[in-house]
Amino acid sequence: MIQSKSIKWLLLIASSLIGMLLYSVVYAANIVLDKSAHLLIVPRGCTLQQLRDMLKKEKCIKNEYSFLWTASLLNYKPQNTPGMYRLTPNMSNWKMIKMLRGGMQYPTKITFSNATNKEDLARKIVSSIGLEKEALLSLLNDAEYLSTYGFSPENILTMFIPDTYEVYWTISSKQLFLKMHAAYQHFWNTQRLSKTKTMGLSPIDISILASIVQSETNNLQEAAMIAGVYYNRLKRNMRIESCPTLMYILKQNQIDAKRVLQKDTWMESPYNCYRKKGLPPGPVGLPSPAMIDAVLHYVAHDYLFFCAKEDFSGLHYFSKNYKEHLSNTKKYKKVLNSNKVMR
Repeated sequence: MIQSKSIKWLLLIASSLIGMLLYSVVYAANIVLDKSAHLLIVPRGCTLQQLRDMLKKEKCIKNEYSFLWTASLLNYKPQNTPGMYRLTPNMSNWKMIKMLRGGMQYPTKITFSNATNKEDLARKIVSSIGLEKEALLSLLNDAEYLSTYGFSPENILTMFIPDTYEVYWTISSKQLFLKMHAAYQHFWNTQRLSKTKTMGLSPIDISILASIVQSETNNLQEAAMIAGVYYNRLKRNMRIESCPTLMYILKQNQIDAKRVLQKDTWMESPYNCYRKKGLPPGPVGLPSPAMIDAVLHYVAHDYLFFCAKEDFSGLHYFSKNYKEHLSNTKKYKKVLNSNKVMR
């Protein structure tokens, strides 16, 4: 009888010890942070051992063995749920691994603006997510796929409205396209579409024109004036003769230039608006929403020419005839020459 009671007590003590041990391994705090939270990125193809090493390197866990044991208990395989996760101080192995195994990601943000071309845009977008740049570029150059959205490889940049977007680290290129197109449709609301209809241009045309205007100035008041000049020329079926389109061609040909020369106006390119009428096939950069609105709200006037002022203030002279324009360009060219800006 006494022996039976002793065995029961021993079993009870053993059970308590096992319970305490199990609690300390599974439920006790194992995440140590010197800040309020830590964003952990679990890469694609990551193994449990690699994740353990990562947590050790980033000094996030107290006991690596309890982490591995709990992961094994819960049959957690990091390669199944890659992504970005938010760790908090004193988080237990159980809570952390349940979060990781369940793929309960913490959203990240992507911000892009002033992209000069598709390569530049792709680089900026993938810098904070797990998407491969090549995968995104492949879609940006896929004419058949882009046509389903109403775009082409030449004008696809106009679908991307510069802003900050919340996404998950594991977003795919096609999921990203869906999100960007939704943002594009939201931006081009009834009021903006009504403006484009009044102007006789499409949203793509407006964005292309805005990219050119943005290359001319970052002053929104000047932008609305310059947009008015380009719009006047388009209405009169005149070549828009835009220097930013020439600079775009030079950059595409890897020619570093700070000014355009007369010979550049003869370059063979669909972007050379000194030789072809209308707008180029695509934007020369990524226009900001404010610049798009500046074009939509262009200043109505009779000017057909403009030229940067020789004081480099970013402001411009506007003229109604070519004679006035030549006089203004001479002032600007003289200052460029005196500053030895020859190319």
